[in-house]
Amino acid sequence: MTSTTSKPLDTTRLYLRQPTEQDAEAISAIAGDWEVVRRLGRMPHPYMDTHYRFFLDHVVPNEPTWAILWRQTGSIIGVIGLKPDAEGESAELGYYIARNCWGRGFATEAARAVVQAGIGSLGYRRLKSGYHLDNPASGCVLMNVGFTVVGAGYISGLTTFREGIFKITQRRRPGFRERQI
Repeated sequence: MTSTTSKPLDTTRLYLRQPTEQDAEAISAIAGDWEVVRRLGRMPHPYMDTHYRFFLDHVVPNEPTWAILWRQTGSIIGVIGLKPDAEGESAELGYYIARNCWGRGFATEAARAVVQAGIGSLGYRRLKSGYHLDNPASGCVLMNVGFTVVGAGYISGLTTFREGIFKITQRRRPGFRERQI
């Protein structure tokens, strides 16, 4: 079984740390933007105070989760995390970035740090993720941090009108081989 602890992570431009009660306003503002959340499978919309409370009480303690802070401003610009599978051997990478920060490489920089922690100190054998076909930028983020496309599927999100075709990607720990059945 792997750890669900979110130790702080540092990158050149970002500081990643566990979300807190004090982050409610900033994270809720980002999560309340339909353009940010419309391609996320696990995000309700509209995003309300009760959703942030659920996030803090149930997601943060049980899944490695980080608030993404931009060092230049000290502002929260997104959230990133790993949702472990039932066996704890692999996890799903998910993230979102404030719309005014898109196109600057922040998602790639944060994802690179979390992927390294996920297959390193957190001990996951495999990470997976997905992206909607109408969000090729997210596909680029995943490819840039070493994921490869392994299939496609159909997803139905928590909000009406968010279903769509997406691509499934994965990244394995070096030297990891699937068990043969």
